[in-house]
Amino acid sequence: MNPALTRHLLAAGILAGPLVLAVDFTLALTREGFDLRRHASSQLALGDGGWMQSLNFVVAGLLMLAFTLGLHRALRSQPGGRWAPRLMAVFALSHVGVGLFSIDPAFGFPPSPGTPAGLPAYDQASFHAVLHSLFGFVGFIALAAACAVLAWHFHRRGDRGWSWLALLPTVTVLLISVYASHYESQHSDPAVRALAQFDFRPMWASLPVIWGTLSALAWALRRRR
Repeated sequence: MNPALTRHLLAAGILAGPLVLAVDFTLALTREGFDLRRHASSQLALGDGGWMQSLNFVVAGLLMLAFTLGLHRALRSQPGGRWAPRLMAVFALSHVGVGLFSIDPAFGFPPSPGTPAGLPAYDQASFHAVLHSLFGFVGFIALAAACAVLAWHFHRRGDRGWSWLALLPTVTVLLISVYASHYESQHSDPAVRALAQFDFRPMWASLPVIWGTLSALAWALRRRR
């Protein structure tokens, strides 16, 4: 096994986080009509200049796929060495899928007379929006599971600090899922969904936690090599 190649592949995981966060927040603060409170990062892929966010998703997914290969090489024959790379690969590929299939306009973005003020009814969602949501759901569940496996890996090695850190994305994904599920349960009626607003700030706050932790874990694994 080539140690240098493994280190290069793990470095891709270090780069993915800063890249996706830089593009996310730069676009969010510069796109006309975009509001961190009212709009999700996925909506940045809509409208003029939306291709930049789509490309951001795809590139980040490909970087994480490279990291997955490095993870497979680095954890071979070690605790979690089988499932952590597999689950992380699902997350990486789903992130590419999120970039290839955009969501539908909602919550007034992109600014257009045809953009709903709230969230469209379930039966009005386009095929690509359904795929976007499916990729996102599967991907983040896989990420939560992968980080739980990595936490177990570090625990078995006696690295308690890294073990607790690895659980951060898992806990964050679960909390965000509960938050979003509560909103959906309160706005299942189409008439209510058409006008209701959603506070996306917890989602935006979760991004640095998730991507920052992934970069830190990639750095720890690369340093160990």
